[in-house]
Amino acid sequence: MIGNDVIDLQLAAVESNWRRRGYLDKLFSPAEQQLIAQAVDQHRMVWLLWSAKEAAYKIIHRDTRERTYAPLKYEVRLSGADTGFIQYADRVFPFRTVVSDSCLHTVAVASGSWWPRVVYRLQPAETLQKDDDGVPFISGIGGVSPASVSHHGAYREVVCLKI
Repeated sequence: MIGNDVIDLQLAAVESNWRRRGYLDKLFSPAEQQLIAQAVDQHRMVWLLWSAKEAAYKIIHRDTRERTYAPLKYEVRLSGADTGFIQYADRVFPFRTVVSDSCLHTVAVASGSWWPRVVYRLQPAETLQKDDDGVPFISGIGGVSPASVSHHGAYREVVCLKI
């Protein structure tokens, strides 16, 4: 499965005061808070970690159809500056983040072997649809593929997994 999240970093800087007392404790583990504290760009690190959690949440939601706000159940571990793994219970999801201009975009997959199947743009003959639970998929000539949609501020990203 696949999940993604996009953050408009300029908008996030205006709309969210992540430095207020107690904010980080509600969203991030002590290890994640240490990553934030040690980061050269703490603002970017907050949103990288958050977007990784959101991308993994979308995979879990697709599998369970449950909408549960529980960011502390998702633990992010970095393996590079913009890559790593999100652990949720006994599941581990690899993720990749790309930052360009003020757009931070994270994609997570259920297995690292699925990276070659990730498609970042809709093709002209494809349409984005949602099932009765609001879970997105792409329908087109090649069949139906699981998808993930995210939008924030000036940015909207759609990714799908070609099976």
